[in-house]
Amino acid sequence: MKTLTDLISKHKAFCWYFFISVLATVADVVVSRLCESLFPIVIANTIGVVAGFVLQYFLCTAKVYAGSTKKTAAIFFVTWLGALLLADGIVYVVRSIIFDNADGILYYLIGKGCSIAIPFFITYFIRKKLIPAKET
Repeated sequence: MKTLTDLISKHKAFCWYFFISVLATVADVVVSRLCESLFPIVIANTIGVVAGFVLQYFLCTAKVYAGSTKKTAAIFFVTWLGALLLADGIVYVVRSIIFDNADGILYYLIGKGCSIAIPFFITYFIRKKLIPAKET
């Protein structure tokens, strides 16, 4: 039976990516929730996602990927843009259509949670395939 340390060691890049993504998500959630009082839901979500992206890019190029190259930046940006469009679509469908524009923290968390989890896994596996990992 493997220990937790062995498991983390074996999947070090994913663990760093996950941890960094959690930090980026916290930044995203805080910024987007604060912006909801100033902007429409989708614009507020976009501002939060941009803040999270910037944080995630710099931390991932330092800890997960083999440096910051133009190719890495381009792949990161294109996958982020796809994730942003997907996240905004998910937020719109959940908040505006499923919950009929209901306001409240529960509706916010459900919409935001869906818009975070689905793009997270999609972008992780695409980036894993296209961007070289840092040597361990």
